[in-house]
Amino acid sequence: MTKPLRIQFIVADSAHARWVKRAEDANDFITVHELKAHPLKAHAHGAGGHDNAHIDQEHAAFARQVADSINDEARADHDDRFAVVAPARTLAAISEHLSAGARARVVRTLAKDLSKTPDHALGDWLRPLELG
Repeated sequence: MTKPLRIQFIVADSAHARWVKRAEDANDFITVHELKAHPLKAHAHGAGGHDNAHIDQEHAAFARQVADSINDEARADHDDRFAVVAPARTLAAISEHLSAGARARVVRTLAKDLSKTPDHALGDWLRPLELG
């Protein structure tokens, strides 16, 4: 029988990320940490709108922030591996900024937006990523 890996899941989109782990005493998953992008600042591009270039810059900056958090975790003294779950563009942007050490500890990725999926519904998606 295949043994589950010890994995921290990072479930992200372009403005929110959460670190999810399997609960110690159950077969469920729980959010243990969250990270949110700073709200967009107003620009003079219409009556309340933002230009797409600025929004793309904000999303890229947040992906960098998520990658930096993963890099910090990878430097910490523990044996966890990582699985990153995000829409394809966000996943690519996060991966681009991972350190070599963090990249070596990312054992799974899934190009899927599960950011609004509640913890109790993540099992169907995350359990298959645990097996190694």
